[in-house]
Amino acid sequence: MQQKPNDILFGKYEIISTLGTGNFGTVYLSKHTILECYRAIKIIPKTTSMTDSLLHEAQLLKSLQHPGIPCLYDIEEDEIAYYLIEEYVEGETLEHFLLHQPNISQSTFLDLSLQLCNIFRYLHNLKPSPILYLDLKPEHIIVCGMQIKLIDFNVATFLTNLGNLTSLFGNEAFSAPELALGKLNLQSDIYSIGKILLDLSCHVDTTISPNLHKILKKATAENPNHRLETVDDFISAMEQEKILFTQLHSRKKIAIVGSHAGCGSTHISFSLVSTLNYMGYQSIYYEQRTGNSLRKLYPFLFPIKETNGMICYRYFKGFPFYGPGVSLSEDSAAEFSVYDYGNTLPPEDMDFDAIFLVCSNGIWHWHDAFQKGEILQKQSSHLNIICNMAQKNTMHCFSKQFAQEVYFYPYEQTPFGVTSDKVSLFSSLLQIKRRNSLFFHLRNKFIPKK
Repeated sequence: MQQKPNDILFGKYEIISTLGTGNFGTVYLSKHTILECYRAIKIIPKTTSMTDSLLHEAQLLKSLQHPGIPCLYDIEEDEIAYYLIEEYVEGETLEHFLLHQPNISQSTFLDLSLQLCNIFRYLHNLKPSPILYLDLKPEHIIVCGMQIKLIDFNVATFLTNLGNLTSLFGNEAFSAPELALGKLNLQSDIYSIGKILLDLSCHVDTTISPNLHKILKKATAENPNHRLETVDDFISAMEQEKILFTQLHSRKKIAIVGSHAGCGSTHISFSLVSTLNYMGYQSIYYEQRTGNSLRKLYPFLFPIKETNGMICYRYFKGFPFYGPGVSLSEDSAAEFSVYDYGNTLPPEDMDFDAIFLVCSNGIWHWHDAFQKGEILQKQSSHLNIICNMAQKNTMHCFSKQFAQEVYFYPYEQTPFGVTSDKVSLFSSLLQIKRRNSLFFHLRNKFIPKK
């Protein structure tokens, strides 16, 4: 029964190599000689004690059609063995995947998590009877590129067949507590999914969000009554986390740098955040220096609101400089983050979608502006020059020096007011348009009214 390369089975499957050998038999890689595509052939001797369970798996697989579950194409038989002709899955188990890739991004974690959940949503919503998998573990999850496949349905069963189970397998590390008591339901699979994802979350290169951790803990509650009820609930929660994660990491970061102290970079930072929020783009200001400009304005701002360290006034919202030891609670729905560096340069290792260099009219400050501009042009391909109340000859000089267009910032008494000139200026700089008022009110209810 041992097969050798180039052997032909059933007149159409050419043996290529051995994929693996276990207690049940051997799996071979083969090539369909007519279709010229690869197949895995699982050969099960009729003398093995595993014959019944493997034939049970074959009967179950033949009714399943999902991209995350390998297809069973055919079953052949001769006097000594059964031959299961299956889809060839080229990949590695999740266990081996994490051995050579111990750190994964949160985006990858969410993608793999949702793929796994969607396989189980398919199984749990089958008609006329859902299927319980009951034996989930890393060895049964194959990672193919960044797609996953669920294999080994030996233990899986239709929900209506639970009463006919004579033995339960599973595994202690990933199986629900009720498995040992024989009290199984669809939530037993949810527990196993949660355990797998909790284990996988330990390999994420950043700390996962508290809410995501809360979801996984609820999925793995010891008491089924405290657990997520359905895979659909699991998916809804995970999809919401993915939306928030995507919003957070698609947020545009803008650095504002002044050519010198007193050039108006902080004033323009306040104006930019206020104008963006007015235009319907949720934006937050972050003071990056110790000047305490925002705190100094407290006595002159009324009514002002402070929540969890964030200052809100009219359309403005932002954080004063609290020092590197303070962890800020960022709004995950914000679309723009504006970092005010005053007259200091931003860190070289921090990526920005745009950098605004603020310059003023004084000729004695031009050298500083030229020097900083040269550094920032190397740091970012999206450097914008803003001339604060500058004369035409100053703007012409800056445009010639930096070989690009410069923008004029008009005089105004307060940075928190919104004018048509500022809307026009920042729209041009960021290539955005004002959103309609209904959209603005729905998305920006957190911003105090004037």
